[in-house]
Amino acid sequence: MANEFLVSVADAILRDPTTKAGIAYGKANLSSAFNITTQKTEVRGGIGNGLLYTYFHDRMIEISIEQAIFSAEVVALNAGTSVASGTVSVLKTECLVLSASGSGTCSETPTDVVNVFQSDGTIQDLTAVGSVITASGADSQVVDVIYPYSVSADRITVDAATPPSIVDLTLQADVRDNEGTLLYKLQINVPSFQISGNYNMALAANGVSSQSLDGTSNVVENTTDCTTGDYYATVTWIAEAGTAIAVNSIAATPATMDFSEAEIPESQNITVLGIRGGLYTNKTITTSCSFVMDATSSEGFTVGLHTGTVTTGSSGSASHVGTVDISYYDATNGTLYDTVDLTMSA
Repeated sequence: MANEFLVSVADAILRDPTTKAGIAYGKANLSSAFNITTQKTEVRGGIGNGLLYTYFHDRMIEISIEQAIFSAEVVALNAGTSVASGTVSVLKTECLVLSASGSGTCSETPTDVVNVFQSDGTIQDLTAVGSVITASGADSQVVDVIYPYSVSADRITVDAATPPSIVDLTLQADVRDNEGTLLYKLQINVPSFQISGNYNMALAANGVSSQSLDGTSNVVENTTDCTTGDYYATVTWIAEAGTAIAVNSIAATPATMDFSEAEIPESQNITVLGIRGGLYTNKTITTSCSFVMDATSSEGFTVGLHTGTVTTGSSGSASHVGTVDISYYDATNGTLYDTVDLTMSA
């Protein structure tokens, strides 16, 4: 059996937890981590204070994603807000060559004080007339000017009270074998991912900034069945196209089908389970099986080739018995077999 490896880094898919509307798709991640932690309480007693029982509690799922690409979405999610578009006030920085009279024309129209930085370290704070400024004693100088102006832009406001966002987060990574063959896409879905709100923008002269998104999973109510409890996340192995999940044996149910002569024509269905063993649950493979009547079977029964539906004809009687031969081809274990016996009572 080939070894399997979870390789490289996961892509991150972020959606609205309620509407499932897309928020972001991160495909340039530097690292991604999925951690499950659990606390425990020991129950001890008796001579020597022996360990009687260990109660596990406070399970938590923590996820951390580090991206190479800078995006407004990550900043907004940590701030618990959206990226707003509109007319805002920003600062303009530019270099001007002043005239012999110390005047110059800004490329934008200043809306407030203009700061003029001269080469000798002098700073003048001026009021522009339209887009024109005049700096005293700076005749024919090259100066840096900084001033506010209005522009249409995207903006995120990080306020003091809004909590970080909650999103539906899916991590997707590749699982390969020791020959490099892609076997599965591993998907980890966290339906209610609470972003921590901890954000760090680190800039370096000899590199680019990376940004991270981390947080914890909130418990989600299970609404699909009565056996699974509330949960934090699901982890799914999606087989590549043409790769079926291997099974070790098959089991057809019921093992014996009894029909009544008084109710013919009558139909009953066979269900076939693929047995995987270990911690893996069984898999229903009925429509992937072949069903044929055994050559020694009596007349009176027919079976659908790939449906598992057994039907009695109008000529059936209490003397009729039969056997359905079932086969399933598994790429790992070859062809697997089972049978179902058919009887008819008066």
